[in-house]
Amino acid sequence: MVASAAPLVAAGLSRRLTPARRWVLWWSAVQVAGNLAAMLTARQGLNNHWLSYLLPPIAAGIALRTLSQWQLSPVATLWFRLMIPLLAVTWIVIVILFENTQTFSLLAEPFAGLLVMGAAIYTLVSRAFGESSNVLQQDWLWIATGLALYSGAAIALPPTAHWLLATHPELVVKAYEVKAVLEIVAFLAIARGMTCPIPESGSGGSSSRASSRSPSSSSASSSRS
Repeated sequence: MVASAAPLVAAGLSRRLTPARRWVLWWSAVQVAGNLAAMLTARQGLNNHWLSYLLPPIAAGIALRTLSQWQLSPVATLWFRLMIPLLAVTWIVIVILFENTQTFSLLAEPFAGLLVMGAAIYTLVSRAFGESSNVLQQDWLWIATGLALYSGAAIALPPTAHWLLATHPELVVKAYEVKAVLEIVAFLAIARGMTCPIPESGSGGSSSRASSRSPSSSSASSSRS
């Protein structure tokens, strides 16, 4: 619960926010709201599994929108944004046909986690190869890594809990303790990204595109002189 608010706190310490970081704020707000709602319903002795069918697609869609800000080509940006309605439609179909909203997700949550993790890893690889400056000072490195860790934890654990809860509840508890540790690391990584220096190009955090344009613009100005 406390760790999920770390990106929000980090954003408060930052002087200004890029569009990508503003989307991260929305993602973090969904996580905080979900954790708070789960805690309150659990204290009242109510089933809160329905939250895992409501909030994850919203958070996953925001994560994809965030990652789209760091793509190096318009085509990749478009594909990332097209994945959002694809996720929504597929989620609804899976929940209607296969899921029991009174227990752990069997297919829907792992599907969303796999989609976001794949998008985050693609972002990390594509940006790392095109980055000329120190990658440790780039927000996309920390935030995409955090999103990959957080989403990766959602791929295997919900279906594992779905099958083992009745027979081995102690294993489910241990698995979710490990998941909690991974999520803490993910939130801290995202918070670190929120405090990285903002490139002078400013908008979505694409310093590589700015640097790649600078040689041509400088040569053009020299030719005019």
